[in-house]
Amino acid sequence: MRQKFHFPLFNALVGAIFGALVGYYIFHLGISIFTGFLIGLLLGLVVELLFSRLNAEHWLYQRRVLLFVLLEIPLAAFVVGPYAYVYANSLPDQHPICCETPLDYGATEYEDIHIQTDDGLILAGWYVPPEEIPGAIIVLLHGAHGDRTGTAWHARQLIQAGYGVLLYDQRALGESDGEVVAMGWVEGPDLLAVLNYLESRPEVDATQIGIVGLSGGGHIAINAAYLAPERFHALWLDGIQAQQIADFPEAENLGEKFATAINAMILKMAEIYFQRAAPPPFVEILPELSEIPMVIIAGGLDDFESRLSQKYATLMGPNAEIWHIDNAWHVGGPAVTPEEYSQRMLAFFEKVFH
Repeated sequence: MRQKFHFPLFNALVGAIFGALVGYYIFHLGISIFTGFLIGLLLGLVVELLFSRLNAEHWLYQRRVLLFVLLEIPLAAFVVGPYAYVYANSLPDQHPICCETPLDYGATEYEDIHIQTDDGLILAGWYVPPEEIPGAIIVLLHGAHGDRTGTAWHARQLIQAGYGVLLYDQRALGESDGEVVAMGWVEGPDLLAVLNYLESRPEVDATQIGIVGLSGGGHIAINAAYLAPERFHALWLDGIQAQQIADFPEAENLGEKFATAINAMILKMAEIYFQRAAPPPFVEILPELSEIPMVIIAGGLDDFESRLSQKYATLMGPNAEIWHIDNAWHVGGPAVTPEEYSQRMLAFFEKVFH
């Protein structure tokens, strides 16, 4: 009788290991380990009950551990894990924006703004007018699962240089409406709504609206520019990654091939969860944006990001450039070389708008 619990307990251990992997990257580690243990134990008991009808010497019974684990591993790696990853990263993170305003960034005035998207959501943000009237405005797009305060450093540099800025919380984040964070797939039109708002203000020169996009914010900027390239005049994109597998650099070893396969399943699960096809890969979009002045910044310590940017460099137009910051991780430029970063960013917008 004791042997009948060997497999359920072993499978519970396997479930706990899978739970630890999921928890490390996605959920709370302790809860994920405990949940994985319980699920593994339950599945083990069910399998043990079903197989117990067989003779103990039957080959299926003798190999039930091997067979079930061989089934669980690909199921967890290529189905459950990718779907859990998409689900976890799509959850809203709405919260009050507290304890700082653009006045802390050097602005003398600002407005709390609320902009309606095409599908009726309200995006919350801050607007700082430019010093010159009409003048240039820079829209700041924070990274995935952040909020407008994630662009505070960039806002400070731009405000002090006399630019107007608009910072907003992307849908389902910060103080903005929304129920799903969609990996930048549907947020492009939201940025177009922001441009509509800016273009309606008399103190804004509609030909001098630039974009700073950090990480996932850069994805939103690219997808929006693909929809209406004529409305974009300058793109400063720090830390963009891949939108589809076609963007990935060629895998150099077995580990990278496995990671590419996992990411392919994540994209497939995202299409199922969001009930829509992914936008085109950046390798298709970037050539369409060849007329837009653009800088892509890549952290040299992030090998994947660095190799991606090298691939993108071959597709960009004459108005675009790549800046590798050798000693920086993902979007880490302001931390490791703040003075050079600020000078380059301001020089870029100065060149485009003056």
